[in-house]
Amino acid sequence: MVLRLMEIYGVSDKKEVIEELINNIIIHGIWQESLPHEKVVTRILLDAEQIELLLEIFEKKYSEKKDFRIIVLPVEASIPRPEKEDIKKDKDKTPRRVCIEELYEHVIEDVSISSTFFILIILASIVASIGILYDNVAVIIGSMVIAPLLGSSMALSLATTLADKKLAKDALIISTSGYTIAIVIGLFFGIIFTINPSSAEILSRTDINLMYILLAFASGIAGAISFIKDVSQSLVGVMVAVALLPPLVVTGLLIGSQNWSQALGSFLLFSVNIVCINLAAVITFLSYGMTPKKWWEKEKAKRMTITALILWITLLLVLVILIVFF
Repeated sequence: MVLRLMEIYGVSDKKEVIEELINNIIIHGIWQESLPHEKVVTRILLDAEQIELLLEIFEKKYSEKKDFRIIVLPVEASIPRPEKEDIKKDKDKTPRRVCIEELYEHVIEDVSISSTFFILIILASIVASIGILYDNVAVIIGSMVIAPLLGSSMALSLATTLADKKLAKDALIISTSGYTIAIVIGLFFGIIFTINPSSAEILSRTDINLMYILLAFASGIAGAISFIKDVSQSLVGVMVAVALLPPLVVTGLLIGSQNWSQALGSFLLFSVNIVCINLAAVITFLSYGMTPKKWWEKEKAKRMTITALILWITLLLVLVILIVFF
């Protein structure tokens, strides 16, 4: 059970009034504390999946107040442990996921341009290049553990469902930067070292078939669910990196060694993977109700999502045709 502690500031209503306001929401405790200057903070312990309902209730009632603010904090442990309560009448309406605001803040962190991102992607690309050169599976897996490619991929899909152009732009910039670095480092290794195009690790990423589409779809769904359910993203990140990092590095290696036909195959594999991952993630976010709250924003998001889905599906069909003929 994932818990959150919600702190509400700028609301002077007594505990009993707030309890009546949220009587249909499952909570594990509510406390109030007096602050200086006659101010009050109300703290509520609840499941992460209930956060969005409370945010809507408090925002609707108190958003006009001058000092109104809500802070949501993660809870590592709680003693005594919360007990499962009886199912209440609004239980079926509760989205079985973290709230949009929390997910959004998490995603923003993953698309912020930082030296850490570039260092990790450079190191991951170097390790992957060495692993592919020496046909060493363990080293290649190590590179995928390092590669920070999950967040930006999920950010682009979330931006689509929320019609957030700024988030989409940031996700595209950080993703493109990472992909370019991976190809350039592979290109460098391909120029400096002798490449064996018939090695198992290179052939597995140039001799592609339609089964790779299922792998990419599974990666995209797993990535989206890891964000939605607030579960560990380490292993899921590796799964997404499997589909993205090695094909990019192989493309660079083959271009550097002037194996143009095989380089096209590995880049085709990467293209299929990125399209399928984003398409699967968009569909997953939509299925969990990750859409804007306000009706005019919903209409905008609906149009943007339909356009994106048409684009991704069209690209996928083109890539499938290319795979068949390639």
